[in-house]
Amino acid sequence: MTARPRHTLLSMLLLAALLLPGPLAVRADDGPRTLTGEFVTTNPIYPMIGADIGVVLYDLSGEIQQDYGFVPAPEAQVMGALSGDISGGSYTLDLPDRPAGTRLDFDGDEATPPGVQVYATGLFINYLGDALVNRGEALLSASVTLEPLSQDMVGGHVIVWAEEEGEQFSAGLGPDGAAFTADDPLMPLPAGWSVIALDAEPFTIIREPVVEVPIIESLGALNDFSTLDYRPAWEQFFARVRETYPFSDEKAIDWDAIYDEITPLIDLVEDDLSFHLVITRFGELLADTHIGYVSIPILQNLLIGGVGISGVTLTDAGRVVVTDLVMNGPAARAGMEVGDVLLEIDELPAAQALDETPLLLNSASTDHSRTFFQAVTLLQGRIGSTVALRWSGAAGEQEATLTRGPDATSLLVSFGMLGATGRVVSGHVLDSGLGYIRVRSFAEEVSDAVALFASTLQDLIDADVPGIIVDVRANSGGIPQLAMAMAGHFFTDYERVIDFYYADGEGNFDYRGFIEILVSEPHYDGPVAVLVDPLTGSAGDVFVYAMQFDERALVVGHTPTGGFTGEVSDGQYLLPGALTVQVPTGRPANPLTGETVLEGVGVVPDVRVPLTRDSVLSPEDEVLDAAQQALLDMLGG
Repeated sequence: MTARPRHTLLSMLLLAALLLPGPLAVRADDGPRTLTGEFVTTNPIYPMIGADIGVVLYDLSGEIQQDYGFVPAPEAQVMGALSGDISGGSYTLDLPDRPAGTRLDFDGDEATPPGVQVYATGLFINYLGDALVNRGEALLSASVTLEPLSQDMVGGHVIVWAEEEGEQFSAGLGPDGAAFTADDPLMPLPAGWSVIALDAEPFTIIREPVVEVPIIESLGALNDFSTLDYRPAWEQFFARVRETYPFSDEKAIDWDAIYDEITPLIDLVEDDLSFHLVITRFGELLADTHIGYVSIPILQNLLIGGVGISGVTLTDAGRVVVTDLVMNGPAARAGMEVGDVLLEIDELPAAQALDETPLLLNSASTDHSRTFFQAVTLLQGRIGSTVALRWSGAAGEQEATLTRGPDATSLLVSFGMLGATGRVVSGHVLDSGLGYIRVRSFAEEVSDAVALFASTLQDLIDADVPGIIVDVRANSGGIPQLAMAMAGHFFTDYERVIDFYYADGEGNFDYRGFIEILVSEPHYDGPVAVLVDPLTGSAGDVFVYAMQFDERALVVGHTPTGGFTGEVSDGQYLLPGALTVQVPTGRPANPLTGETVLEGVGVVPDVRVPLTRDSVLSPEDEVLDAAQQALLDMLGG
């Protein structure tokens, strides 16, 4: 706390401000005591994940020193009160009499001890079970403005504590345009708390008792080009994707060739449906499952018409097998049965028709993912349109021309939207005596999921199960740190799993942080198997990848995992016609070699279960059965 300034000192400071460039100091008797502010989250992902959020006075020393492993000490964290939810609201935070954060030295004089603590107010998602920002958790947004590519601090507000009057602090952005770098000019601080406005040049010191400090969505904000005409929206979208897409080298992407193919198509567009279809073609050229779309025109015109075939699977032998039918749907009324094999679709061999099906919901990183998504929409089309089918089954070869009616069951069944009840984590003891845990997603109930997993695991430990199967089939990801907290129950040490690299705005990709196994309780040291499929991706991919460390778990599935692991929070777009598009911006890399991991490959099963007509039609879960047998063999049972 600072005392009332003397008139002579105030006069000297005012004179200095008139004669030399320097900060304007707005002083109050005791400096700031309370911070208030509003926040808005435009990223479309976060409102859907079931997150509890908190507001915290956050020690910025890690960001200033680019220490991506920094975790603020518990005693340095001060929590505020929130009104609203993750989509938007306001907060109030009372400053402590004396903070306990990291002291920094801005004057470069080794003879003087560090005497300045720097903070931001920030929102965070609480998924590790207490009110603090823990190891593995990070801010969602903060009171500082970050340049989206360089991630330099370039505006907003910081809250600073000076041990003594006259401590030196940055007074402006300096020639490089970034705060808290070596070229910053310096200014003296008053003792105690101050709020520094970084948008002013030079920076402004605010000493009012109550200060408005908005929280800013710098990284992860929605890139909104929806008000532009089709061609300008395409140009801006393409330019940003070209600069930020992280797998250009790995996928040998020829951006000029893609631009030359897509741009003439954009110029021919006359309506939203046509524009959206061209964008899906662009995404398909990048071959990345994380490139996804939500288009009402595509859904209404091309995907919600069906013939009552709600599931087909391509076997290892190249046969397109019907695995699910809608009762009394057009296909069933024509005599088709589950287990029949499609031979032709509109006079094309069924496997060829499948391979030529466009990807209208998302692109695909791997061949097996591509086949999965093509199978979902293979027979979908406009309501009222027809499709000619020829198939074989117990009744021999048959053919029929079917008219599509309102039917989206193929989409709903394939993506687990039907029958997905209960909590995001569940488990029980199997008849074999092994434990089973199902993790449906790392993007649902995120503030409860870690506790649910720990409780489920403890129940299995109490039941003295000799081995555990973790099922992450159809788990297409979410928060990777959440996945690492669950994986941490099977390890005794923290271990760095993946580094992430992002575009820096200068044509390079810079290291910006890492993901590590987060050791958690209770610990389980028995054998483990993990079940996977083509939809196991993103944070699901990372979970399986981590579980293979030190050969900790067997991976079992018909196919590898989905192999889509680019980080997507800063790649959210809104284009004309209310088209939402997601494109990755972060590249996952091996911490030791820097080489890209997982993307386009996935995790290959240790135990691969063949895809045959018998296996896909079996009333038993053959992947689960194979995992049980593998664990029992390990146990000698």
